[in-house]
Amino acid sequence: MAKLDLYLMYFCALVAMSVLYAPQPIAVLFESELGIARQSAGLFIAALMIPLGLAGFFYGYILERASIRSMLFGGFLLLGVAQVGFGLASKYEYMLALRAAQGLVLPVAMIGIMSYISVSTPSKYVAAAMGAYIGVTIIGGLVGRAASGILADFFGWRFFIILVGALCVFCALLVRLKCSNISASLIKPRLKDIKDTLKERKNLYTYGMIFCLFFTFQALLNYVPFELAQILGAHSGAKTGALYAGYALGVLISFNVRRIGASFGGARRAVVAGVGITLVSIACFGVQSFWGLFGAMVVLCIGNFIAHSNAAGFVNRQVKEHKGIANGLYVSFYYMGGALGSFLPGFIYNYLGWIAFLCSLGVVCALSLAFAIMLAKTRVYGVRNEN
Repeated sequence: MAKLDLYLMYFCALVAMSVLYAPQPIAVLFESELGIARQSAGLFIAALMIPLGLAGFFYGYILERASIRSMLFGGFLLLGVAQVGFGLASKYEYMLALRAAQGLVLPVAMIGIMSYISVSTPSKYVAAAMGAYIGVTIIGGLVGRAASGILADFFGWRFFIILVGALCVFCALLVRLKCSNISASLIKPRLKDIKDTLKERKNLYTYGMIFCLFFTFQALLNYVPFELAQILGAHSGAKTGALYAGYALGVLISFNVRRIGASFGGARRAVVAGVGITLVSIACFGVQSFWGLFGAMVVLCIGNFIAHSNAAGFVNRQVKEHKGIANGLYVSFYYMGGALGSFLPGFIYNYLGWIAFLCSLGVVCALSLAFAIMLAKTRVYGVRNEN
């Protein structure tokens, strides 16, 4: 693959992540402007995460022999049109319907990007290219959140939303002009292979851990803007966007995952440590000040990314058969946890308050820690070096 093609895929991934996360820091504005409950605002994130969670099961059947260029062109064009429509709409029902439509298209775009990288890159460079892709998605999550929050103070919340929509259309045009026309050749998962993968205790523990961890992570990222607005007495897009600065640490962690795993004595021990750090961060969120929440967000991001990056690497190294199924299930549990975490804890926060909200997430994160400890104690055959 030419470097230009690779950089184009990374740019597309960054824009796609901005589509997913741009509404998160401005959820407070949706609550006041649209007159909706906090958990209803959380559905703007859940509507895209649920299809991402199901993509590993269904999209292989739909896109088995699709042209990657067609997938990317159509996917980003539809994402852009829906994104601009979301930015112009004024009724919650229309906005949610447009986000749901994006949710059906976003997995096509993400699968297309990963397929293009894996098919077009020489085999000896695929691991490095995919590692960089993960780093770019983390950067995209940071840029989408931070820019959305900060620019809302100066131009209103619609400006960045529409800008990202225009960038999606730009990506579609670049893909049409610059990408090669190659087939995705996606693998259709078989029910037997899924059952065999889930029979392995180490897989079940890993999936349970990441489901609960990302549930906790997304719940905090989704609802911390509301708590900050309560503390400040008004919404501040700049300060809300700044809260997500700790997300940048995920880039450093993703590119140094082997070194971090080795420092803890193995990937599974690193997962335990990462979940433990996440659990500590929940207590830190009880400090009622901007800097208290800022520090808690940094600790949260460190813990989450240590656990997630090492768990994802461990899944890839220890699975000998049905690697695609194992990875697909990991992604599905990851995003389904995030989707439910973006929505369900809002009821507790809305009716019982911030401390009850944190306590409930502490229970979920403790369950994630239990799964991580069981994973660390499970004997894994055929893996000499976890790192």
